[in-house]
Amino acid sequence: MKKLVLIAALIAEVAVAQGLQTPYQEEASLTLIGGVPANPSDWPASVYARMGSVACSATVVGERSLLIASHCVGNGGAASFSVGGNAYNSVCTHAPGYPANSTYDWALCLTSRPVTGIKFESVALANPGVSLGRTLRLTGYGCIRSGGGGGNDGVFRIGTAPVIIIPRSGANADIVTRGSAALCFGDSGGAAYLEKEDGSRVIVGVNSRGDISTTSYLPALYHRQFVAFAKSWTTAKAVKICGMHADAPSCRGDDDAPPPSDCKGELADHETALGAAVATLKTLKACVQ
Repeated sequence: MKKLVLIAALIAEVAVAQGLQTPYQEEASLTLIGGVPANPSDWPASVYARMGSVACSATVVGERSLLIASHCVGNGGAASFSVGGNAYNSVCTHAPGYPANSTYDWALCLTSRPVTGIKFESVALANPGVSLGRTLRLTGYGCIRSGGGGGNDGVFRIGTAPVIIIPRSGANADIVTRGSAALCFGDSGGAAYLEKEDGSRVIVGVNSRGDISTTSYLPALYHRQFVAFAKSWTTAKAVKICGMHADAPSCRGDDDAPPPSDCKGELADHETALGAAVATLKTLKACVQ
């Protein structure tokens, strides 16, 4: 039995790494092992992208920018998704070095028109605190059973797992987690987050590969290869990404500017209140004399 599980896990990992459709993905719509359903209103930028008959998780990180895994879509291929009932199409670009280096499993997609009505997630182009033992938030729309299967209900799920390996200098970009939550088919392309004490969150990696049981591989966005790719891509496409450009619009966590103050109105209100207080004070003084 253990041998069969190991073989299944190895087949699954190769399939996910190569972006191949598997029998598990043929179950309905193609969520996260050890995950729980999330409140959709808390994750509006997390989408289920379709590339023909293949589906992957993905994240909107700018009004015209979609983040996904390269193995989910061909270089120059199309990805479609919906947000708030509106459908969007995009064209995707692989990070240089993929697929020769499987840890460079990042792609950025340019939408045909701006995504509206939501706040976008931010990427971390410098390590915000990922370290050994630090817990990350894994997310996705994939299956829920170890080895594959289950779920497949279009529900976005979240879970946590501790970091066991961090990328060092060199070619390997993977953050590796092992714990209660793990990637399953359909989670590929989704985001892995570092959550901060103040309640904010930032994307630190993209769901890439795993053993479909406990261990997940998440190419880090703060790796020099992705940073160079993102800078080149945004310049070429003339777009902005949250977490990369300070003036990127509609980023999650941005405070909406307060409406301009009506000074005259506020002054009149305070004068009225002050006049009432003075009248009351005079009455009280007369009473005690």
